[in-house]
Amino acid sequence: MAQLTDQQIAQHVVNGGFVGEERVVGVAIVLAESRGQTDAIGDVSLQTDKWGPSVGLFQIRSLNADRGPGRTRDQDANLDPATNARHARQIFLEAGGRFTPWSTFIHDTFRQFLDRARNGVSGTGPGALGMPAAGNGTVHMIRPGETLGGIAAAHGLSLQQLRALNPGLFDAAHHNGNLIHPGELVILSPTAAPTPDANTHAIRSGETLSGIAAAHGLSLAQLRAMNPLLFDPAHRDGDLVHPGEVVFL
Repeated sequence: MAQLTDQQIAQHVVNGGFVGEERVVGVAIVLAESRGQTDAIGDVSLQTDKWGPSVGLFQIRSLNADRGPGRTRDQDANLDPATNARHARQIFLEAGGRFTPWSTFIHDTFRQFLDRARNGVSGTGPGALGMPAAGNGTVHMIRPGETLGGIAAAHGLSLQQLRALNPGLFDAAHHNGNLIHPGELVILSPTAAPTPDANTHAIRSGETLSGIAAAHGLSLAQLRAMNPLLFDPAHRDGDLVHPGEVVFL
């Protein structure tokens, strides 16, 4: 069993592609789901011919048909924490950018770990996690029973202003703002929006780590020293990287 610290969990969540305040919620979900144990196995009693156990940091429910290299719900692959976090991000995006596939999110049990998660995230990476904390006046975490209209009014904004700051909360998946979920985040000020950090680079399609290193005046060995997780077996020693992953520079 590999028991990760909160900061180690946060680093995997960051490298998995989660951005902004998603990182805090993601770490809290990991703590609620697996307590940071990379080889945690759950939901064994729920296995069927189709579904296997839940595996790893995010307790990703495995699909028996997905057993194979690189598949999102591969039971074996998801025992690797870097792969697990990256696959969790894919599942999150497939759910419309929401954490609803995780029962600990639906039932709010992740909330008891938010303080630990925020501390873990704030200590991860050189200046990469500058999103303000939810509840500090610029970001609001939706609570049960709240509406976007009510949140806007409570913070002195019109619904149109809130829509401009949070277009993703007014898309078809959210029924044009009428279907929101507890735990989703509402940006209340333009200053709360994540901005690129001079010390990080989000990988774009077709880029390689060697190319990124050269573009920033670094050797590949220097980049490896600052980004060891991008050179692990799941990344085939740096040869397999994914768009959206973050490189520290």
